[in-house]
Amino acid sequence: MNFQWITEPFQFAFMTRAFIGTSLIAILAAIIGVFIVLKGLAFIGDAVAHTAFTGLATALYFGWPLHLGAFLLAFVTAVGITFLNRAAKVRHDTALAILFTGVFAVGVIIMARMPNFAGDLSALLLGSVLGIRIQELYMIGTTAVVIIALVWLVFHHLVFAVFDPVGAEAAGLPVMGLQLLLMLMLSAAVVVSIQAVGVILVMALLITPAATAGIFTKNIVKMMLLAGGLGLAAAWTGLYLSYYFSLPPGAVIVIITTGEFAIAQLLQQIRTRILRKVITSEV
Repeated sequence: MNFQWITEPFQFAFMTRAFIGTSLIAILAAIIGVFIVLKGLAFIGDAVAHTAFTGLATALYFGWPLHLGAFLLAFVTAVGITFLNRAAKVRHDTALAILFTGVFAVGVIIMARMPNFAGDLSALLLGSVLGIRIQELYMIGTTAVVIIALVWLVFHHLVFAVFDPVGAEAAGLPVMGLQLLLMLMLSAAVVVSIQAVGVILVMALLITPAATAGIFTKNIVKMMLLAGGLGLAAAWTGLYLSYYFSLPPGAVIVIITTGEFAIAQLLQQIRTRILRKVITSEV
């Protein structure tokens, strides 16, 4: 059997970088995405991604390093949502609406001041998977290693603080600090990925694989592993399809992650109906 179709894309350096980059982002997104999905904070991830976009616009306007501007805006938004929710007792969705719209409005003003921003806007929203540079690979890889190490070190405390903050406070854990750590890791994961793959693909890999994994298991570690596998499968399949059929890779990967979720839901529905029939027959 001829397996040349598998190795052919790797003859090109840009395809190799695309495979490595999307794989690292898929793993990174799975680790953070599981916490975000289980906590019901998917829109916070979306807000952080879009405010990171505003940060990139700000950095472009003032000539700052792009990742610095994106990280500052993303982290300020994430911290602001956490602070409003805990200190001011504002609901997550309300805090999200306040900060997201405010920061996004700033981005609109910046775009209005930059007549030639349209091309950069499209690139930042959709990304350029095939244009990932070696420097971005180093940055994404380093961030992935740091976040994996942090999650491993504080895993049990982080889970306790995120899902049972009252009990964690009673146990003497620094709940606010741990929640801010999660927001810091989310911001870092989004920022290092957004310039390479764009806002849309970052959100797809952050939320959809974790949500799909949650259909099959609620165990956090198993969810992370399954979400990582689903994200990798979507990334690699999408890149192969985009290579052989001249399709936009980011859009194809997003469609595949959505398809994985739809198939998982269908399988779960079939399983539920079979179990009902078995229970009914036994009764």
